[in-house]
Amino acid sequence: MSPSEEQKKPFQLDPILFAHRGGCANAPENTLEAFSHSVALGVTGLESDVWLSADGIPVLSHDNKVGSFGRRITVSKSLRSEIPEKVPSLEDLYINFGNEVNISLDIKDPNSIEATVDVALSHNAVHKLWVCHPDLSVSTPWREINSNFRLVDSPGKRGFPEGGERRAFFLSDNGFDAINLPEPLWTAGYVELFHKYGLKCFAWDAQLPRQIERLINIGIDGIYSDHTDRLLQALNKSKAPRDV
Repeated sequence: MSPSEEQKKPFQLDPILFAHRGGCANAPENTLEAFSHSVALGVTGLESDVWLSADGIPVLSHDNKVGSFGRRITVSKSLRSEIPEKVPSLEDLYINFGNEVNISLDIKDPNSIEATVDVALSHNAVHKLWVCHPDLSVSTPWREINSNFRLVDSPGKRGFPEGGERRAFFLSDNGFDAINLPEPLWTAGYVELFHKYGLKCFAWDAQLPRQIERLINIGIDGIYSDHTDRLLQALNKSKAPRDV
């Protein structure tokens, strides 16, 4: 690893620490219990997934099917009142945690985007709403819905076959705010490239302390992990005085 990848840049802001699915290493995923645990520990971001109920309510669940074995229902075909209470809505998230924490949402159901933005607007939280999707043909038109929420390209493990420069130019030219890649794909060079185009750099699936520490050192702006405690420990470690 080169020195530029090991040494943290001066004056770098702290990355947003996103508790993936609420911090699912410590509590059931996408539940108020998980979100509460992570917020209490001190994370600055919560991550979840969105589906739209049959009556137009953005619901936080990784899958479109929820409920216990043998009694599973489909979120998109069910009224909010028919969905188990343990499955929170986006409204529940804002009611419980206010508008100071960053919220990153993987839009599983594209039909949910307008309702999702509307809920954030109603809580004066749209400026801290990060909306992620893997398909540019789907997400690019979302910029027209509202100019204030944060639009994130999340291409997954395939990255950008067309090359980083072309991807960065397209995202910058079409109103995107960030790109979100799996931890192994990030290098200091890519961080510098996307920053040059005014884009934030987010990294997901950072589960091990060494992974999180590496991301902090190369200047990543947001880190997603199941392990809330490891996120905070790595950030504190990066701030600790070092012997010279």
